[in-house]
Amino acid sequence: MSNPLRCVVDTSVCIKYFIADPLSAKVNQLFDHFANPQTEIFVPDLFYIECANALWKYIRARMYTAAEVQTDLATLKAFPLRVVSTADLMADAVAIWNLRLRCFLCCTFTAG
Repeated sequence: MSNPLRCVVDTSVCIKYFIADPLSAKVNQLFDHFANPQTEIFVPDLFYIECANALWKYIRARMYTAAEVQTDLATLKAFPLRVVSTADLMADAVAIWNLRLRCFLCCTFTAG
């Protein structure tokens, strides 16, 4: 079996599993990792409501039916995703942004 995967996905990635998109094949490859019980795919705590909202927009645009959404939401709920509180991630996110800003400023001023 391959090495276990650990990553974070958001709604913009997951929705491509249900709605045809040029990157849908890549999302399918990513979700194939669910077959490995050591795989850990994390989602933010607002993930499920954001997915429902995205699918609802397709219904409003008459590109999707309510029946399809119900089926897809059941599929989504069955995925072995690990929900992470965005409140718990705030400090890490700001630290990453600060690091990126410092790297950008360093590269900008040393390249000039």
